[in-house]
Amino acid sequence: MAVFNHIPMGQEGLKEIYRWVDDFVNKNDATTYKKVIGKSPDNWDIPAVFVTNRDLPDSDKQIAVVTLARHGQELGARVVGPEILHYLTGDDAKAIRDTQLVIVIPVVNPEGFILNQFHSSQTRLTKTERLVLGRLFNSYPPDMLIDFHSLGESNGSKYDRGDLEAIIPANTTRWAMDEQIHYYVAQRMQEAAENAGWPYEIHSLEDLAAYKFAEREIGNMPYAYLQEKVFLLHMMDSYDNYDIPEEAAYTNYTCGPAYEKWHTLVIGMETNHWAITNPGDIALSGVVPCLALLKMGSTRFSWERDRGYPVNILHGDFRISLRPLGKNAAERRTSRIRIWGERMYFNLPQREMPDPETTLTRVRYFGKDLPMEFALCLRMRQSPIKRITLDGRTVEFETFKDKCSTFVYIPLVMDRAGTIELVIKHPPA
Repeated sequence: MAVFNHIPMGQEGLKEIYRWVDDFVNKNDATTYKKVIGKSPDNWDIPAVFVTNRDLPDSDKQIAVVTLARHGQELGARVVGPEILHYLTGDDAKAIRDTQLVIVIPVVNPEGFILNQFHSSQTRLTKTERLVLGRLFNSYPPDMLIDFHSLGESNGSKYDRGDLEAIIPANTTRWAMDEQIHYYVAQRMQEAAENAGWPYEIHSLEDLAAYKFAEREIGNMPYAYLQEKVFLLHMMDSYDNYDIPEEAAYTNYTCGPAYEKWHTLVIGMETNHWAITNPGDIALSGVVPCLALLKMGSTRFSWERDRGYPVNILHGDFRISLRPLGKNAAERRTSRIRIWGERMYFNLPQREMPDPETTLTRVRYFGKDLPMEFALCLRMRQSPIKRITLDGRTVEFETFKDKCSTFVYIPLVMDRAGTIELVIKHPPA
């Protein structure tokens, strides 16, 4: 049984959702609490609901954020947030509560909700979003951010208007395998939705933009994809801290600049309030892929050393990469953000095998944020690793495994800019 069996509408509908939120938090005060994270231009509260195991420290938890109802006329997004919150307080979500702090913002745009109008921006964050989300994210930099929208009668794919539900790996690049990783996550979300009976598609952000800019009767020309990709990447504003009043960066979703600033895993969602007519079904179709994503944040991906969202390959690829340091999630998050901000000052890390028992690996940093601390991580056929040296001195390392290989995780500190070379000794493969 879905939380809402109708779509709340207008000012009374907004008050209804806010009353539901207050009642929900009061009934679940052991695992939830509410914060008003800011005010809208017409002085409406913008509440966020925090869900976690309050008996466990937040320092070893991932931070996951869900934003909804950014565009006022996208009705389906109004009922998904309460459905997510309802699930998160149940027995099935215990692992999520134990390992994550989940922040759900049910209505990002109160005025648009009341007016039942777009009342937002499709090409940038609004001033309110920058200020309100900026304050929140400065205190809680997200490891994962998912933003819910909803398609209606006049929207959809370039071939079939009005019947699309889509998962959008939003505002990412191919840096450090990010596009591949985001699509891997999206595919697992899609599989969960399909297993529950909801046929989602996976589309890139430029796909969605091409749909919007296409000619309605004849579709769009193929070169539009290249145009949109170039446009998107050049419009991304790496200095967008969410908290400045200027409006510059391209994003249909609230999550784009989070990837640029914090290397957040970012996903856009398009539910559907036209092809799916029952509000409860709209809510359920939206909640299933979101819960699949949240569950992933409480597991360990095969190429990651620690449990959590797959955001820790910061340079390089699966075979050799730069990773953050830290003994808990909070420390790794701080390290990740710092290294990500300096990513342009690292050369691509290198590796070679001069003989069957030796691997050489080099990394160069030419920035000024010293001392620079990071981990170098290599995926190896060989195991066990016998010894790693730097300038003849033995260095400490850790190992972890996937199904067929060993990852070697080597904490490093560079006191001055330059190149370091490590010698890894191992048995022949």
